[in-house]
Amino acid sequence: MWTRKAAFSITGGISLVLIGMMISNFQLMVIGLTFVAFTVLNGWIKGHGNVEVQRILSADNLYKGDDLFVELRITNRSMRRTQQLEIYDNVPHEMKLRSGLNYMRVNLGPGQSTRIRYSLRCPLRGHYSIGPISIRFRNTFNLFAQEMFVSHHSDLIVFPQVKDVEEAFIRSRTPKMYTGASTLRTPGPGSEFYSLREYVTGDPFKNINWKAFARTGELMVNEKCRDAVTDLFIILDSRDISRIGTVLKNPLEMGAVAAASLAAFFIKRRDSVALAIYDDGVSYLPADTGDKQYFKILSSLAGVVPKGKMPLQAVTNSLAPRFSRGSPVFIISSIEGDGTVPNAVRDLVGRGHEVTILSPSSLDFERLVSRIPRMSYEVLKLERQNRLTGLAGFGASVIDWMPDVELSQALLQVKDI
Repeated sequence: MWTRKAAFSITGGISLVLIGMMISNFQLMVIGLTFVAFTVLNGWIKGHGNVEVQRILSADNLYKGDDLFVELRITNRSMRRTQQLEIYDNVPHEMKLRSGLNYMRVNLGPGQSTRIRYSLRCPLRGHYSIGPISIRFRNTFNLFAQEMFVSHHSDLIVFPQVKDVEEAFIRSRTPKMYTGASTLRTPGPGSEFYSLREYVTGDPFKNINWKAFARTGELMVNEKCRDAVTDLFIILDSRDISRIGTVLKNPLEMGAVAAASLAAFFIKRRDSVALAIYDDGVSYLPADTGDKQYFKILSSLAGVVPKGKMPLQAVTNSLAPRFSRGSPVFIISSIEGDGTVPNAVRDLVGRGHEVTILSPSSLDFERLVSRIPRMSYEVLKLERQNRLTGLAGFGASVIDWMPDVELSQALLQVKDI
């Protein structure tokens, strides 16, 4: 590819030749032919393209807001000098360059190598790919350039942020086979106090409450709440309405953070966690435990985008055969634009599930991008409070999550009837 400098050079040479022919000036013709010949011959002198490029990432998976460190190693594998070499590493536009540069000009001799180091800030969750690498060779006089791409892509996943959850108020009513950390509301082996009862033969002496014995004169033992593994079902609303707000602050982003944080908390307690995401369909991840399940959930949440308008009742009806008997169900939704939410919640509670609704306030997110008159805002806010109160009336625990409230604080603000 000819550069602008080469175009000016050959145009000027041809112009001098033509002017020299018009005025019969042999010297101008010779000078013009020299420019043309020099430019044409210079096009044969190209930089050699046998360049090897390797990209090294500091991590393949990271969390939203973390920094990614990238290193490019460029090596000239030919026996010729590359001359002027421009290297540019293509990065996703969602990522921000934090330090260093992803562009460099070098001139490598045979066997020589160099490195490019830079770091990226990842402000948005998602699945990304860094690459390809653009390489441009320029000859000595910058009259000719050759462009090529090294098809080297590095895939990475940016997980949603995982917040610390200090307290979990969800209790299971149904025991499972293996001992775990979720507290059941029945007596058995565990850590939380349940009640006092009279001593019977065979009770361990370590369970005797000596203070009660000193007070009553009768042997009493402490009963504990039974600990057992339970299945927790998280339902995340990713309908198109969940995009209300800014790119970084909207109901879907807050919902993804909440789902990831709750999953991390319960998996750490050795409970089984299932995830269902609904938009124009239902994406379901069966209940399981362990780190493998944890990263499956994070990967699913990383790729969630707002779309569709599937009603909640259709989701709960399709998942009803998969729900374990008496298992807790956590619904993360703004509950806007869906008239089936009350019926869905009533059906879940009627089947014996402990339903908790974490509802990011889409009305307050809308105020971040548009001006809502105060009177209209108060009316809409009252309507939302009435909807939440109605859901609490069916027996569900309802949390009105405001944009400026941390998740751990929001989980303590439960509205019960």
